[in-house]
Amino acid sequence: MRIYKQDDKLIVELPLTQHKSNMYDENEKKELTDNLIGVVNGKGTGFEECMISQLIDLSYKGDQQEGMPYIHFFGDAEEFEELCKTIGISVWYHDICAKCNKVLYGCFTVNDNGEYVHEKCL
Repeated sequence: MRIYKQDDKLIVELPLTQHKSNMYDENEKKELTDNLIGVVNGKGTGFEECMISQLIDLSYKGDQQEGMPYIHFFGDAEEFEELCKTIGISVWYHDICAKCNKVLYGCFTVNDNGEYVHEKCL
């Protein structure tokens, strides 16, 4: 990441790719993978949150993980999806808990009404 001031603007440069990190395979260290992803939390719920986040490469496990958000986008999900398409990054989606309205990361369940909820919100 590179951050600098140019005239009256703050410029943040984020690399779109990163080297794969697989300590078990020397060849993969030379391969590139995505470094950024778009994230949409709660699309269509009224609690939408859109951001560009770091993508954590877990090649040694055959997986990837969402990292910390870098940029929060203030607009609707459709605009954000179009932006991600334009800059060439994929978009991940997370649902919102029907009871507490917080993002559902990882494991969750379905309540008697068929809504997605945290286990603790049942």
